[in-house]
Amino acid sequence: MKVLAAAGGTAGHVNPMLATARELTERGHEVLAIGTMEGLEADLVPAAGLELYPIAKIPLPRKPSLDLVRLPGRMRATVNELRGLMRARSIDAVIGFGGYVSTPAYLAARQEKIPVIIQEQNARPGLANKLGARWAKGVSLTFETTPLAAKNGITRVTGLPLRKEISDLAADFQVPERRWERRNAAAERFGLDPETPIVLVTGGSSGAQRLNVAFSQAATDIRKHAQVLHITGRGKSSDVDSSSTGEGYRVEEYVGDMEEAYAVADLVVTRSGAGMVAELAALGIPAVVVPLAIGNGEQYLNAKTYIDAGAFTHIPNDEFTADRVRSEIVPLINPTTLKERRDILLQSGVSNGGSAVADLVEECA
Repeated sequence: MKVLAAAGGTAGHVNPMLATARELTERGHEVLAIGTMEGLEADLVPAAGLELYPIAKIPLPRKPSLDLVRLPGRMRATVNELRGLMRARSIDAVIGFGGYVSTPAYLAARQEKIPVIIQEQNARPGLANKLGARWAKGVSLTFETTPLAAKNGITRVTGLPLRKEISDLAADFQVPERRWERRNAAAERFGLDPETPIVLVTGGSSGAQRLNVAFSQAATDIRKHAQVLHITGRGKSSDVDSSSTGEGYRVEEYVGDMEEAYAVADLVVTRSGAGMVAELAALGIPAVVVPLAIGNGEQYLNAKTYIDAGAFTHIPNDEFTADRVRSEIVPLINPTTLKERRDILLQSGVSNGGSAVADLVEECA
């Protein structure tokens, strides 16, 4: 089977696509990815050994603008280009992961009468996937609460397709000896003591100034109970109060292999993108989430199930201060509380999303 995979822009779209493509490829299928040369896919897709067919970026403005006037012509041209690609490469199925790259792929597949399968990462679906779901043969959901369904097809909660590195770490976490080996090796890398609790702070690849500043201001109180691995984002290490750093408080601007940071984390303070939430659930790592108050509010909704279950603590972005760190995060750093929260996550986390989505593709194609 030949599958066209559409994902682009952010790692939140691209990483689940790569995880699914890896699973499909291992099953003997051929996968061709489409994306733009401006998004992360331009680097991530070739690095994963997958072929990338570049298409033009089509902005989807929500307000009157020149781009809105140009939209129909741009969309028509790209849809026609993809129809030609689908014919030339004898595509059997199209799987999209949302975002601006997926819209023309869904439209082209519909015109070519090729089955469409959708993977929705977020608790609140985006516009592209809402459109594609009208004729999709299959819809894969990361969260059971996501209000999206295939109008005339299969809708299934699969969990998020996770990167192989995360799936491997989740498997290692199931074996106490291997879990300790991973923790010990990662602690040595970051100059931390594996015998002492470790809090991981990360605002994502671009960092988060509010998290950086407020958390580091409470460092004196945090360090009485735990060590800290603080990933600030590139160029943002200056956000961290210099008096906070030193023994037991490691600052990194960027960590490319985040599975190594997870390997030492007893508690994570972070945003709540769909990928982060799914990875923490699969690994059973409790979190304090500080959702970005932008877009359509999907970051809070991504984490809501785990907040309601008691595995995550929610602090609104504009309320995340050093005082809230002291009053709400410090008390979490004890073995009993962390174990209770870890157990809640392990009862609900999904670590084989890639396999489940690949099953759906095979079923619908």
